[in-house]
Amino acid sequence: MPIIEREPQLAALTSYLEDAAAGHGRFVWVGGEAGIGKSSLVTAFTELVRDRARLALAYCDGYSTPSPLAPVRELVPALPPGVWPEEASRAEVFANVMTALRNPDHEHPYLVVVEDVHWADQATLDLLLHCARRVNNCRALVIATYRSEDVDGSAGLRQILGTTASASGTRRLDVPALTLAGVSALVAASTTATASGVDPRSLHELTLGNAFYVTEVLASGLDSIPDQCRDAVLARVDTLSSPGQTALEIVALAGPRAEIDLVDSLLDGGLADLDEALHQGLVAEADGAVTFRHELARQVVEGQVPMGRRVLRHRRIHAALVARGADAARLAHHATLGNLTAETVEHARRAGREAAELGAHREAARQYEQALLHARRLPRDAALDDDTLADLHWKLGYELYVTGRTGDAVTAVVAARELWERNGAQTQVGDAWRCLSRLLWFEGHVTEAEEAADRALEVLDAPGSAPTPELAYALSNKAQLRMLSSDGPGTRAWGTRTLELLDALPESRLRTELRAHALNNLGTIEVVEGDARSGVAMLTESLDLARTAQLHEHAARAYVNLSSTAVAQRRHSDARHTLDEGLEYCTDRDLDSWTSYLMAIEAELHLQAGDHELAQERAQEVLAHPSLPGYARLGPWTTLAHVLGRRGAPGWEEHMDRAIVLSDEIGEVQAIAPVAAARAELAWIAGRDAEAAELASTSVELVETFDCRWNRGAVLRWLGRDALPAVHREVAPPFAAELRGEWQDAAALWAELGCPFDEALALARSGEPEALLTAIRTFERIGAHAAAARCRRDLRSLGRPAPAAPGAARRTHPLGLTPREAEVAELLTQGLPDSAIAERLVISRRTVEHHVSAVLAKVGVDSRRELAAALSGSVTASG
Repeated sequence: MPIIEREPQLAALTSYLEDAAAGHGRFVWVGGEAGIGKSSLVTAFTELVRDRARLALAYCDGYSTPSPLAPVRELVPALPPGVWPEEASRAEVFANVMTALRNPDHEHPYLVVVEDVHWADQATLDLLLHCARRVNNCRALVIATYRSEDVDGSAGLRQILGTTASASGTRRLDVPALTLAGVSALVAASTTATASGVDPRSLHELTLGNAFYVTEVLASGLDSIPDQCRDAVLARVDTLSSPGQTALEIVALAGPRAEIDLVDSLLDGGLADLDEALHQGLVAEADGAVTFRHELARQVVEGQVPMGRRVLRHRRIHAALVARGADAARLAHHATLGNLTAETVEHARRAGREAAELGAHREAARQYEQALLHARRLPRDAALDDDTLADLHWKLGYELYVTGRTGDAVTAVVAARELWERNGAQTQVGDAWRCLSRLLWFEGHVTEAEEAADRALEVLDAPGSAPTPELAYALSNKAQLRMLSSDGPGTRAWGTRTLELLDALPESRLRTELRAHALNNLGTIEVVEGDARSGVAMLTESLDLARTAQLHEHAARAYVNLSSTAVAQRRHSDARHTLDEGLEYCTDRDLDSWTSYLMAIEAELHLQAGDHELAQERAQEVLAHPSLPGYARLGPWTTLAHVLGRRGAPGWEEHMDRAIVLSDEIGEVQAIAPVAAARAELAWIAGRDAEAAELASTSVELVETFDCRWNRGAVLRWLGRDALPAVHREVAPPFAAELRGEWQDAAALWAELGCPFDEALALARSGEPEALLTAIRTFERIGAHAAAARCRRDLRSLGRPAPAAPGAARRTHPLGLTPREAEVAELLTQGLPDSAIAERLVISRRTVEHHVSAVLAKVGVDSRRELAAALSGSVTASG
C-alpha cells in the first residue's frame, strides 16, 4: 500500500535531519493512536533519506516487564565500537552514546529510531531523556514513536514527555487519521478483487481513518466491511493451512520480534511453515527476526489462541529461550504465561537484581513483586525458605522507596521484619526498624518515625553488643531525624557517635555509605545554623563519596540538601548549579523520590527569582507524579499558594489549606515556618495586616528555638515592632534591615540577592509614596498583580493618586508570552546565545532553554530567525 497524506510530516522530518547535519540535533516524538501509521511514516522517511544518514534502529518489546536497556543493545552495532564496554555503568553507556551522536565517525548525521517507547523500560526512557536534553549540539536526529492512548498508563513516559517539552532540540510530531480522500486513495490503490465494491465513505466512518484498519479490511478479501478490524485480520488467518496457522500463532506468542532461529526450533516443519504468512504479508522478516506487519494484528492472533494451547506453547518458547541463554526478564515473561511458577520466581528474582544494577528501579520493583506473587503459589515442599522470602521483601522495599512508592515500601519492609522476627534474626530486625523510620518520615508520620528509630536502637544497641554497620546506621538515622527537626546539638551528638563507631569497623563499601550518610547530616545542620563553608565542605565530601561508590540514594540526598539550603539562604547561583547537576543525576538513575524533591526546590527557586510561570509549572509537574510521598507535596502546595495568591488568581486557598494540614501533621519547624510565612504574606496582600502578624506569631517560639536565620526572619518580618521578642535570635541581613525599619536598605539587599518580590515587598511596607510606586512597577513586572493592587490601595489611603492597573490585554503579550519570556524573546532577536541571555538575566542556561522552547512553541516557529520576523509583525499589529 502507498503512503498517503503524510507529506507534511515527511517534510518536517527532512528539515530536522538537515538541522542535524548542520550540528543542530533534533529529538522528535512521533505520536498517534495504534494503527494510525507512525511506523509506516518512519519507515518511508528512513527509505527517503537512507543515503543521507547513518541509520540505527531499535524496538521496545511489549513484555509485561521489559528487559532494561534492551533497545539500546540493538542500537550498539550501528554505533562506534566501545559504546557499551563490558562492566560499564549505565552512566558511562549514556555518556558514550552522546559522544557518538555528537561526533559521528562518518560524513552523515545519525538517524536513530526507537519504536514503541510506550513499552520502554525506565532505563531506556532515562536514556531518551538524557539524549533529548543534549541533542541540540549533536549531529543526530533521534525519533521516538509512541501510542498516544498509552501515555496515561506509563508514568515514566508521561513524565518524560512533559520534561522534554521545554528542551531546545525537542519537537513533537502527531500523525493524524486519514481523511475521506485518503481512504478513497487507498481503496483505489488496492489490488484485491473485492476492493472495487468497497464504499470509501462507509470504510472511513467505520475505521475513523485509522490506516491499519483500512488496509486490513482491504486486504481481507471480504465482500463487505466487517464490524470489527479483528474480523478482517482473522479472515486473512483463516486462509492459511493448519501448519501455517500454527506457525503464525507461535510467532505471535513469541513476542513482538521473534528471532528466526527461535521460530525455526519451534516449528515442526521448520521455517517452511511460515511461507504462507510471509507471502500474504501477515508477517515480515527483517534483521534476523520475524515480525507482524503491525502489533495490533499480532495481538489479534495471540488473543484467539485457546488457553490450554497458549500455556503449552509458552512453555515450549520458555524452554527454547532457556537453551539460547535469553535474558531473565524475557524468561520471566514466558514462564509466567506458561504457568511455570518455580521458574517464574527464579527468573524474576534474577531479572530484578539485574534491573536494579542498571538503575532501572521501576522494572526491578515489578520483577520482585512478580517473584513474590508466584512464590505464594509454590507447593509446600518447594516453598522459599524464610531468609530468601525476607530478602525478597527487603529488596522490593528498597526499590519501591527509591521510585517514590513509600507507602508500599512500608508494607514490604514490615513483611521482611516479621519474617526475621520469627527466626530471631535480631540484626536484620533492628535494621528493618531503622528503614521503617525513614519511610514513615517520608510519608509525613514524624512521631512514628521517631518511635521506629528508637526501636531500632533498642534492638541493635543492647548492653554488650558488638559494633555493627547496622548499629552505625541506626545512630546516623537518629542524627538525620534531629537534623530534619533543626536540632543542632542533637544532630552533632548522634553524628559524633556514628563517626566514632565507624572507626571501629573495617573498610568496606558499607562503611563508605555510612560515612557519606553521617557527613550529610552533619554538613546540613552546619549550613542551616550559619556555618555555610564548613557545612558545604562536608556535604560535598558526602556527595563525592557517594558518586564514586555508585551510592545513588546518598548522592541524591546530598544534592537535595545542598540545593535546598542554598535556596533557603538565597544563594541562587549555588542552587542553580547543584539543581542542574542533581536533576540530571537523579533522573538518569530512576530516583523518583529525589527527583521530585529537587523539582520542588527548583520551583521555590523560580518563585524567589520572580519567575512565577516556571514556579507554577514546576510545582504542578511535581504534584502530577502518580505516587508522590506525602512530605514531598508540602513545598509544591506552598509554592502554588504563593504564585496564585500573588497574582490574585483563584485556587490559592485550596493549596494553602492542604499545606497547613500537612505541615501540622509533620510538626517539624522546616515544614511549619515556611507555611506560616506564606499565610502571613497572603494576609498582607489582602490588606489584613493584623492577621498577618497573628499568623506569624503562632510559630515564633518554634523558630526562636530551632531553625536557620532565614526561616526565622521570614516569620519575624510579619510581627509588628511592638510584638517582636525583646531579644530575638539572629536573622539574615535583609530581614534584619526590615526589623529595624530600614526599608530601602532591605530592598537593596533583596535586589542584590535576585529576589524581586521581596525587594518590592520591603519598599511597599515602608509606606513611602515613591517607594510604593516603585513596588507597584516591580510587582506588575513579575506578575504579582494582587500585591500591586494592595500598594495602589495604600497609595490612595495616603491621599496620593495611584497608577491605573494594566488591563488584561496590556498584561498579556500579543503572542501569549509571559513577562520573562518576552525578555528572553527580545534578547533572542538581538542574536544573543543562551549563555549570554543567562548571564544578562541572572538565570541558569537550563532555565533559558526552558524559556526559549516555550517562546518558539507559543510563537509557532522553529528558529530564532523566524522568531525575529514574527515578533516584528506582532509589534506592528499591536500598534
